[in-house]
Amino acid sequence: MQYTLQKLSELLGLEYTGNGSIVITHACGLEKIGPGGVAYLTNPKEMANLPAPTGIFDGRRRDLDDVEVSPEAAIIVSPDITSSKHNLLISDDPMAHHVEVTLLLHEKTTVSCRVHEDAFIGKGVLIGHNVTIDPKAVIYDNVSIGDNTVIRSGTVVMEKSVIGKNCLIHPNVTIREHTLIGNNVILHPGVVLGADGYGFFQRDGLNLKIPQIGQVVIEDDVEIGSCTTIDRARFCQTIIRKGCKIDNLVHIAHNVDLGEHSLVTAQSGIAGSTVIGHHLMMGGQSGIRDNLKIGNNVTLLARTLITSKTDDNAIVAGMPSRPLEVWRKIQALINGLDSLFERIKKVERSVAKMMK
Repeated sequence: MQYTLQKLSELLGLEYTGNGSIVITHACGLEKIGPGGVAYLTNPKEMANLPAPTGIFDGRRRDLDDVEVSPEAAIIVSPDITSSKHNLLISDDPMAHHVEVTLLLHEKTTVSCRVHEDAFIGKGVLIGHNVTIDPKAVIYDNVSIGDNTVIRSGTVVMEKSVIGKNCLIHPNVTIREHTLIGNNVILHPGVVLGADGYGFFQRDGLNLKIPQIGQVVIEDDVEIGSCTTIDRARFCQTIIRKGCKIDNLVHIAHNVDLGEHSLVTAQSGIAGSTVIGHHLMMGGQSGIRDNLKIGNNVTLLARTLITSKTDDNAIVAGMPSRPLEVWRKIQALINGLDSLFERIKKVERSVAKMMK
């Protein structure tokens, strides 16, 4: 799709300055802005990212006049940024409006709103209105699928699972039996929901399996990245609560309760039976040990491992985790070990000479 700047301003409910007749064809970033592009600027200091023939933004200016931008492009800016020669959309939240523009300009993948004849549909399956099920998808018996949901090729949904409305299930997702999925959920390719939790016990030197008879519950507005696995509970539920966004290659073990609106980034793991408050933020390759209680608004820096109970609003780093200010002091000491070692060697040599 494409729109004139004036039409975009009307659709978004924003004021604009500049040439309202230019045609906007695509969303882009500041560093790649060109004819037909629309970028956004939330902070005047970001002007340093734009080509400027007369120098870099000095932290005081609030206009774009010295910055070179195509006359056929536009920028969404906050009200404190002005320009007499560039095309601007004025927004109190430039990033949010740039997301809206992106959705307007870039069409979603087309859907058929029908069940393809090459899909396998079991007995007793309930399918809502305008559901798309692509070829080679497999839907087991007694599954329920809500209105406007899209299930792509190669996906397997096993018996008695429930999928809500407006969900997008990308290719080759596996949804094991009895899984419950809410509304507006996005599952990216290769996601596995409801695989057995890692439960074993030893007798006479043998590893014996503990049956995993619980389920996985995914609440509304959750998005789960490619090749992420979430294990079914041993008895009750593994729960991913409303609004959580989980990256690629994440593992969440059985019986975990992940609080609302948490963010978990790639290659992280949460061990079994851990209960986590809302708005967790996990940096890449982080981990949380099993059977812990984690507070609300907890942040883990990348490669952090939490091994004990964590209070609300904690910011932690390191392995094992420590409060951020403590971890920074430890890192500073580690970085000084070489010089400390040399000083100790000098002292040892001096003491050795004195002892002779």
